[in-house]
Amino acid sequence: MPEDKHISLDETLSKDIVNAVVSSMRHTFNVDIKPGSTDYGEGAVSLVGDISGIIGLVQDKLDGTLILCMTCETLREVLPGVLGKSVEVTHEMAVDAIGELTNMVFGQIKRELNIRNHQIKLGIPCVVTGKGHFVCQICQGQSMIVPFELNGRLVQVYVGLHGDSKENGPQG
Repeated sequence: MPEDKHISLDETLSKDIVNAVVSSMRHTFNVDIKPGSTDYGEGAVSLVGDISGIIGLVQDKLDGTLILCMTCETLREVLPGVLGKSVEVTHEMAVDAIGELTNMVFGQIKRELNIRNHQIKLGIPCVVTGKGHFVCQICQGQSMIVPFELNGRLVQVYVGLHGDSKENGPQG
């Protein structure tokens, strides 16, 4: 059995993220979301939003965190396309939607990575909510943020990796 490849924060992963987010938003909510330029870095990263889906990523010698962060206004704008225009979007509906969207997006990314022999596993997602909440990922490794714009609002996908490999740095 070939050795697992370590994940690299590079243009390939950025494209996987863009494809997963664009596809999930288009097929689930029938909306087009525009990707921005990927930002690479290291150390602590702060994301600001109202609702975030967070899921752990595990590989043999590497682990990390995947976060999908947006405002509740963004979800309230797109959910009626699925639930019906007359349905008032509740907090519980928004939590459920971001949880499902997190599973869909990161499930697609996992599939693409595992096709390339990365052999990753995803943890159970959790959702953090609160008006203007602040998610601070204290990562002792490399990170990347892929921003998106939906009707003038910011949606962010964050990937932070930490482990014993130095092979996972920005390559894009």
